[in-house]
Amino acid sequence: MRKFFYGLGVVFAVLIVACAIGIFVLARNGSALDAESKAYVEDTVVTFTGRWDAEELWRRASPRFRESTKREDLGALLDAARSALGPLTEYGGARGEAMMSVSNLSTVVSANYVAKGRFQNGDAEFRISMIKVGPTWMIEGFQIGSPLLMRSLVGVKS
Repeated sequence: MRKFFYGLGVVFAVLIVACAIGIFVLARNGSALDAESKAYVEDTVVTFTGRWDAEELWRRASPRFRESTKREDLGALLDAARSALGPLTEYGGARGEAMMSVSNLSTVVSANYVAKGRFQNGDAEFRISMIKVGPTWMIEGFQIGSPLLMRSLVGVKS
């Protein structure tokens, strides 16, 4: 009986150490992924909103984004944003985080951010979701939130 409890204690000690190492590795990798994904989203927002460049955004788009979005529609949306908002005058930063999930024995790394910008004619907020494919971050989806843009899309004059 004594050997059983001793063996059980050793098993629990090993599990505790393994869990501690796993948490440490995840925390360290998580911080690195957060920094990496935040730098990518900030570069993306500043680059494509500087000229409202649909081609730049398309180059950064994931395969799933490209399958669900027509290139012409993306161009039309960014043309409308350019007309309604004007050029970027001040970038307000991004908030969000990266996440790792495991399914079917594969690891998926994704990130969600909200970025803000001040433009010549008003402010806008961007909701951006990304996925990491190999070493590369790619845009999985984005939304532009701006009352000015909404009014221009529905044809309402202020």
